[in-house]
Amino acid sequence: MVAVFHTAFSEEDFQRVVAKCREIPAAESDFRVNDYVENMLLTVLDFQMRSATVGRAMEYFSLHAQKDVANFDALKNLLAKYPDTQEGNRELAQYLWGYNMWTRAELLRRLLAYFEAQGVTTQEHLQQWAAQAVYERDFKGQVKGAGYAIFQWLVMRQGVETVKPDVWLHRFMQEVLGYSVRDEVVVELLKEVALELEIKAYDLDWRIWKYQAGRS
Repeated sequence: MVAVFHTAFSEEDFQRVVAKCREIPAAESDFRVNDYVENMLLTVLDFQMRSATVGRAMEYFSLHAQKDVANFDALKNLLAKYPDTQEGNRELAQYLWGYNMWTRAELLRRLLAYFEAQGVTTQEHLQQWAAQAVYERDFKGQVKGAGYAIFQWLVMRQGVETVKPDVWLHRFMQEVLGYSVRDEVVVELLKEVALELEIKAYDLDWRIWKYQAGRS
């Protein structure tokens, strides 16, 4: 069965989502990341992958590789040591994460090349870029394999007030509204809900994520 995605929402729908979000308790954790290399790795790992797997991969990195890959230059030099082939990227993934995730290592190369071309090679640069970046203008089609949801999650980790339209938020919206909406509608609606509730949009995202994950 093919899902029918709505492209707009009514005032009634908006108020239903507001009412449900009021019931969700605040989340204690903070997902923002203030490290350039960690942001690059999370960008290529943390989508369409189980949170536990992402957590184990990042723990492996912190224990085995982080001390030698502390900044842009070190990460770029590391990538250069491995050929950009399936086997080379598999070995790179093993070094970084202890997993054979060669497609994620391949995506990491493309992402780092994109940011190097933008002159975004430090955490300060990344935060400045995120604060003014617009998906359609600055990111769409620039990094093969990285789309809207990945962009949203990346800028959110830099403190930008938005939400990421991942599976958890889509399930939440489906349950509350009774129908599916497109990524852009999830973002637009929940940003408006956050304004109504007088909280940060990224805080609302985190509350919903914790709420949905806790029910699974």
